[in-house]
Amino acid sequence: MARRNLRVFSTLTVVVLVADQLAKLLAVYCLTFQGGGAFLAFTASYYSHFWNFPYTRGSSVAVWEPWVKLSFTTNTGMAWGMLHGYPLLLSFVSLVLSIAIWMIWRRYGTRSLYLTIALGLVLGGAIGNMIDRFRLQVVVDFIDVLIPVVNYDFPVFNIADSCASVGTVMIAAYLLARDLRLIRRQSATRYDLTNYYL
Repeated sequence: MARRNLRVFSTLTVVVLVADQLAKLLAVYCLTFQGGGAFLAFTASYYSHFWNFPYTRGSSVAVWEPWVKLSFTTNTGMAWGMLHGYPLLLSFVSLVLSIAIWMIWRRYGTRSLYLTIALGLVLGGAIGNMIDRFRLQVVVDFIDVLIPVVNYDFPVFNIADSCASVGTVMIAAYLLARDLRLIRRQSATRYDLTNYYL
């Protein structure tokens, strides 16, 4: 089981990372005003940038009007503007988080396929955004969602954010379910002991 979970963990992490980086490349190519010309030449130029990202303006394309759009933007902080302007600090935070996720998986995930999938999603997302921050000092975002009913324009995000968020929710659900099982087990034990002494 441990070997199977290691394969799942590694594969999922790599798939999330590659999908995130490829989606960001395509978003910059298709949505920026500079996007045009030969794609291979653009790709070579895109990955040659280090701490100097020239693509600052972009267009917006409706996918499901008005709820979902593809809107190019960059972010030097986290969601909702937290730690804005500290990309290197966030890079090291992402690095520490990635190491911690690996250690948590080694401790708990080898015995649980569910946790393996959740932690793989989080690790792939963390590394995807960490690469942007180390290489560009910004994170490329392009998924723009307007939440119905409340009419709230959610902060623009990317595939790495999505996968990390899904993985985090999965972990929270796992911990909640585990705690509920423990509470029920303890309640049943107390009930049995009460009946015994009666």
